[in-house]
Amino acid sequence: MKNNIVFVLSILLVVGFVVGIHADKSDCTNLDGDGAKPIQEVGSEEVGTQNDYDMVVEEDTRDGVVYLALIGGSQPTPNGCGLIPKNPAGEWTGWGGPLNFDNVTIGEGTTTRNHIVIGGTYFERGIGAHSVGTFVYDLTGGDYVRFEGYAGMSDEKDPGDCGHGGSSHFVFSIDGTEVEVTGTLTGTADGENVDPLKVEFDIPENATELTIVMGDGGDGLGCDHSALGDAKLITSQATSVEPANKLSTTWGSLKARY
Repeated sequence: MKNNIVFVLSILLVVGFVVGIHADKSDCTNLDGDGAKPIQEVGSEEVGTQNDYDMVVEEDTRDGVVYLALIGGSQPTPNGCGLIPKNPAGEWTGWGGPLNFDNVTIGEGTTTRNHIVIGGTYFERGIGAHSVGTFVYDLTGGDYVRFEGYAGMSDEKDPGDCGHGGSSHFVFSIDGTEVEVTGTLTGTADGENVDPLKVEFDIPENATELTIVMGDGGDGLGCDHSALGDAKLITSQATSVEPANKLSTTWGSLKARY
């Protein structure tokens, strides 16, 4: 009986800690400076200009929001930076590793990371890698009910380098079952930047593991600088509060208003 009480109290402490988590980018291992290809805010982003943006998705600071991180977070119980993968770091990226910062793209290797811009939108939080990358997150440290994020290709490889800015597909699985698979996403198409793709799905009760695979889009891994912007896990507490950075799920109509 005593052991059962201790076990229940331990679970309550873990859940209570996660519910009270307040996302804080400053807790992460962040890039110091502008990056190898500095991002620049403009009135209207141009397809031929790398890392320019006219939209910003800020950090979601509601209590109970847990960001996916790589370096400065912890697992299975997250901290202010977020939740880090439990699988070996060598599996996180197909090229350009080891990954050494949070909230950055792959760049051209360890010393050339950049802030995350996808399709003309700058994301304060997110994860970047190079296909093929696999991330396995332990879900047992919190009462997560939903995943949200934006998938796409980093603007650091807009047409000047790769013709179409690279390509990738993203596969999301919970406990070995695929729950969301994107089509092949490119950096540009028909002479225009490709908008970030909103990805969201519910997380079943008692789920233990989230796996994300950044694939090569079926055409090899050349130039595939993949990224997930604003990638986060939502707890039941966070669902009761509207996020300050809530966006339309239709990016075309959203961007047209700017």
